Amino acid sequence: MQSPDEKPRRPVVSDTIEVYTDGCALCGEAVRRITTAAAGGKLHVAERRVADTPAAALEEKGIRATPSIVVHGLVAAVGCPTPARALSLVKRAHLDRVVLEFAIPRSDAMQRFARGETRSDVTARTLATEFYAFSHEFPLFLAAAISHVRDEASRLLLVHNLYEEHGNLELDRVHPKLFRQFVVSMGLEPAALERYDQRTAGVQAAEWVTQICRAGPAHRALGAIYVTELLFGPTCETIMQGLRHLHLSAEATEFFTLHSVAEEHHKEQLWLSLEKICTTQALFDEAVGVAADISRMFYSLFDYIARADVLTTAEERAVYEAVRRVCAGAPVAARHPLGYTDSAYYFGIHAGAAKNWFLRAFCDSDRRSLVTRLPIARAKELAGRFEVEAAPEVFGTSRVHFGTPADVDALRDLVLAAYDDEVRHIEAGAPTPPRVGR
Repeated sequence: MQSPDEKPRRPVVSDTIEVYTDGCALCGEAVRRITTAAAGGKLHVAERRVADTPAAALEEKGIRATPSIVVHGLVAAVGCPTPARALSLVKRAHLDRVVLEFAIPRSDAMQRFARGETRSDVTARTLATEFYAFSHEFPLFLAAAISHVRDEASRLLLVHNLYEEHGNLELDRVHPKLFRQFVVSMGLEPAALERYDQRTAGVQAAEWVTQICRAGPAHRALGAIYVTELLFGPTCETIMQGLRHLHLSAEATEFFTLHSVAEEHHKEQLWLSLEKICTTQALFDEAVGVAADISRMFYSLFDYIARADVLTTAEERAVYEAVRRVCAGAPVAARHPLGYTDSAYYFGIHAGAAKNWFLRAFCDSDRRSLVTRLPIARAKELAGRFEVEAAPEVFGTSRVHFGTPADVDALRDLVLAAYDDEVRHIEAGAPTPPRVGR
């Protein structure tokens, strides 16, 4: 494990696996095996000759020998991998590529906080408030995930992680207590933040991960936790840059100092466990899907924290206006006018009260989507050429991907069906049939 004083190298998002070689036969075989393992996937393989690479670039990537396999800007392996090892490297590169697309330091708001261009005190208090539930519950996420792991070697790796989360059994060093030191430094009362009756953005994040880890199975639970271990170290570095403007004590910031390096070996442990548990490609693909959803959530939470309030974007307004035009001609439009609610994770469009939502728009990435309460089969019938998949249960039932707000007109049948379905539930009165997606 690295000491807290060391500055760990951090991954960057890349579509290319680089193999640094000196032209020898062993290097050529390494290139061939990695290329074979990556065939048919979304990652490319490129051979780089060390003789043609500046010394500074080799030093930055940590290259000391050939062949060196570089994934997301960091050396992932040295030497010629076996075919099985090559496949493992490619699979992990794919998983990390999906997660790193939503690396929190990529948020403009987080970067403004790091540079001191925001109200640092407001952002820090929002961080203390919104992240409290997540920090408080994380050891329980891990414990719940462990309960699904049947393989003893994998379980032992996770137990070691849980042991460290509990301060190596020193009560004063348990990680939630370290976060409480930060909370107190912000003038807040930890006990008040433990009342989760207010479903804030942070509480919703904790609820979502809790749901996945408790429900299992193991590959889904570990996919969710792997995201936090991969993303949180660099996030803590960015947070520390922002907190320095407040001149807090070392005790107040110890939680972030510790986690800026602690995740380096935790993520290795989790990958070994996840790889062993994903005995089929289908299980691995499902774990990647969970990781993608959690990484988007994590990004949205910290972007929201850094902004300290929620701002509706022009694109979200354009989606709302398009939906409003589509629904304006519905016979029930006068009785059930549309409204919207912005949140940390989505832009909700509802009929009357906010709880009566029928669409949730996700516009914070290139994979824009509308989530509905319609069954997946029905959504596919209505969506035409647009891709439809299951939505994360905490958000709704079906998710339809679209490109721009102009696509809402082409999704007219879907929008109207979702609106009419919600209106029927409203007019049926209480109690209404149970539906997923609160």
